[in-house]
Amino acid sequence: MNDNCCAANFERALFRYERAVKEFKGWACYKVQVSSIDGEQLLAPYELRKDKPALLLLDAEGGLLHKQQLCVDPGKFMKVIDSARRLSDLRFRLKDRYLAKREKAKEFVAKGSFDRALRILDDIADDQEKLSGQVAALVQEDRGALAEIARAKIVEAEGLRDEQRLLDSYRLFKEIEEEFGRLESLSREAQEHRQSIGSTLRKMGVRIR
Repeated sequence: MNDNCCAANFERALFRYERAVKEFKGWACYKVQVSSIDGEQLLAPYELRKDKPALLLLDAEGGLLHKQQLCVDPGKFMKVIDSARRLSDLRFRLKDRYLAKREKAKEFVAKGSFDRALRILDDIADDQEKLSGQVAALVQEDRGALAEIARAKIVEAEGLRDEQRLLDSYRLFKEIEEEFGRLESLSREAQEHRQSIGSTLRKMGVRIR
């Protein structure tokens, strides 16, 4: 994209700016030329425009600190680099704390307290900006695993509901069967009673039509 104005801005302004050159010596710098599907898949998580070059500042674990796809003023962009470095340091300091919270969530999963585990993972995910690449990936993995558990539980619940429906249907059938039996018994009693009354009336000379 050598003819792109932003590419020219990065190459000719930012990367030749003395303070930026000095700053970037403290970073591991890579240039990725996307010319294959593999390259596109590599950059897919960063949701980049295809018509612009991108300058990505990442932490040591691949977590995004800053995405730049517009031309920059080198002097002003130094503040962005400083902010990204501070954020990277913050993520490094907070990593153990978030991993400890994740372990607590895993304990709740082991106990079957999925709602409490999910609340912890959601709390971690809400601090997305402060998460290192590894922590963010692990939390996403854990939430995916919980989603699978939830789907399995829903299927199980549907099965139980179907079984309950069968049980309820069986109970209803038994109640109907018993009711018909009771009605049949009453019908026999009524028929016998009718015959008895008819016999008595005939003896009395009363004819029944």
